[in-house]
Amino acid sequence: MRDSLQIFTAQNGQLSAKVLFANDTARHLHSLVDPSVETGLYDGLSFWGDIIVFVGLGLGYHIAGKISSIPKRCAIIAIDYYDELLQHCQGRLFNGLATIAAFVSSSNIQDMTPAVKSILSNNPGASVQIVKHPASYSLHKDFYASALDLLATAPLPRPSPPPAAADRAMLFHGNFFLEEEVRSALKTCAVEPVLFDYNNTRSMAAYEDEIQRLIQDRRPSFVLSINMKGFDANGALEDITARLGVPVVVWFVDDPRPILMHRLSYVKNNMVAACWEKSYLPYLQNAGFSKAIHAPLATDPGLFSSASVPAPQVNLGFVGTAMVDGYAGNIRKKFLWSESLSPLVELVSDRLLADPLYPAETELLACAKALSVSLPFSDERNLTWLRTLCIHTASMKKRKNIIGGLFNEGMETFGDPEGWKSLLGPRVRTHPNVDYRHGLRGAYRDIRINVNITSCQMPSAINQRVFDIPCCGSFVLSDDQKDLHELFDVGKEAAVYESIGDLKEKLRFYQSHEPQRLSLIEAARARIMNEHTYVHRIRRILDLLR
Repeated sequence: MRDSLQIFTAQNGQLSAKVLFANDTARHLHSLVDPSVETGLYDGLSFWGDIIVFVGLGLGYHIAGKISSIPKRCAIIAIDYYDELLQHCQGRLFNGLATIAAFVSSSNIQDMTPAVKSILSNNPGASVQIVKHPASYSLHKDFYASALDLLATAPLPRPSPPPAAADRAMLFHGNFFLEEEVRSALKTCAVEPVLFDYNNTRSMAAYEDEIQRLIQDRRPSFVLSINMKGFDANGALEDITARLGVPVVVWFVDDPRPILMHRLSYVKNNMVAACWEKSYLPYLQNAGFSKAIHAPLATDPGLFSSASVPAPQVNLGFVGTAMVDGYAGNIRKKFLWSESLSPLVELVSDRLLADPLYPAETELLACAKALSVSLPFSDERNLTWLRTLCIHTASMKKRKNIIGGLFNEGMETFGDPEGWKSLLGPRVRTHPNVDYRHGLRGAYRDIRINVNITSCQMPSAINQRVFDIPCCGSFVLSDDQKDLHELFDVGKEAAVYESIGDLKEKLRFYQSHEPQRLSLIEAARARIMNEHTYVHRIRRILDLLR
């Protein structure tokens, strides 16, 4: 039995609508009290497309006050699953508009396909503006997606004026790690960055409208996001870019599994994943990305220059947070946490600490069974966040063990002073928080030997300290990561330690052998400038897309 549409009178006397299903459930397309409240969601809507496509109409409250402002030059395509709603809007909303080109419903989509394609072919290079009614669209996504597929052949309009740079990239840009460095690197590579500020508060309707307009007006060659920052919750960005044929690059610089958890159904074949950690590439390939490549972190020489390096004032230091309970508490809030899970987190984090390649993803359930810990869930979301908490806890323990083991060596920490005192007690020597863009270079230069500790979410990768510290003319002694041996000549361009005991021996050596320490800095910086800046990483991404 097919679902049925019911139009009824709302409490304020206006018409409303709902859909009744065979299982006696119902979905409302409009408010039971005041359907016209929807107009407020579209207050900022303006009509800019040469072809305007209304995808889902309902009873038209969301656009009723805007229809008269549609320019006469525009062609209109109105699509709704239900004939009754299409006819209602045709008579009350679109009546008298000479610009109507096609009305499409689930019963006539085959008959109307030639008309829609004719509109596109008669308007080559026309901009297409899609305006969705969210409640209608979500109810019959498959139908509306197939209707929008008819528009996929519409070529993007040519940008005017022609771009001054060799290329354009739409960059999601806010205040997240790496975005400003990528913006600068794009410019150096003669790619004009077109910024989309995702920090501005937008309704879903405004977000979709701005994305599709920006892409068609500026015609970027690709879209770039760090960690999917700027992506909406409903997959609109993926749908829009796929329909317009614009590649999307996501550069993951954190574990991609929690990030992608709710988005796997949205991944399209126009999307490419880059990841700073190689071990996640199979996961990304299986997630549906057309390509998944390794793109290590790097440095920005503009931020970390080595000019006029002052004499260090601190013999031994670590710049970074203690990773204590504030962040871990946020992870716990994301899933069905119970204190009964604490022994499991302790066991798995200890095993990760002992072996960076420990397969926590597959061993979590076995560990729970061994401890007789009953998991109150079995779904992927809760399991993913539980694994994330285990990894975070392992990283915190790693920092505690290493920094705590260097008290007698004169270790001082920079950043998160309260966190470090909470983790290690009041005797730890701390310094205030350090601003990445304005204070980090000075902090690194002020330390004779910077200790590096890699997060446990990076089994083989190396973090930014390995690149930033030598770039600004200072020395870093890093835990031994596999990628270090692929990106540097270890021993000549990078110094590593394998244990606390080994770390203490290396510290004594480099404290008493200044020429070797300075030679290592110089060699590391030369390699970084030749191979490991963000310009090099952007060139790799560009090569992938060409």
